[in-house]
Amino acid sequence: MSWVQFQTMDDRSLDELLFPEKKYVPVQQVPDLEYVHKELLKPGTTLKGLWEEYVMSCTDAKLPYYHRTQFNKLYNDYVKKHKLTMHINHKPGDRAMVDWCDSTMNVYDQLTGEVTKAYLFVATLPFSMYAYVYACKSMKQEEWIQCHIQMYNYFDGVTRLLVPDNLKTGVTHHKKYEDPVIHKVYQEMADYYDTSIVPARVKRPKDIMWSFLMKYTLSGLFL
Repeated sequence: MSWVQFQTMDDRSLDELLFPEKKYVPVQQVPDLEYVHKELLKPGTTLKGLWEEYVMSCTDAKLPYYHRTQFNKLYNDYVKKHKLTMHINHKPGDRAMVDWCDSTMNVYDQLTGEVTKAYLFVATLPFSMYAYVYACKSMKQEEWIQCHIQMYNYFDGVTRLLVPDNLKTGVTHHKKYEDPVIHKVYQEMADYYDTSIVPARVKRPKDIMWSFLMKYTLSGLFL
């Protein structure tokens, strides 16, 4: 071939001419992972359904596509790389998330000037983020149960589920791959109110959204 012929060829044609073996190696179409993640936020959308949609679009364009296992791996790698989290859809009044707040507050006696430390019981309905906070003298079992009674009175109803963190006043034993053991008195209270206790997973603080809930509740508490 003459130099003039080479000059008139585009990069792809040159590449195929110099490296003919590459011409027969199929290159899969990379899925739009940002689109996949946004679609998964919509109710009823599944990763399998999005893979089928991706396969259909590749087939129409006559492009090679990734099989489902590799497609899922690409998406999981994308989520880990960008540290993404999924939105959780909650039903109104379905569950109440409860815990002791890490922060405490001081209660001042106006007459004596005595300062008493107060521990904050915090509860929220995750669908509406409607919150309830109660200050206690301690975090003992009696206060824990009483706070729940006050919470139900405040919400004017009982949720189907209670989601506590793995605190000692609520959960006696909770190991990975084992059913949690609920404190006897706490379980009796749940039975009385006809609700079920489902503790958050161990070392999974996002299960009860405390990073957002604490800011939301305490900012409203001191305004």
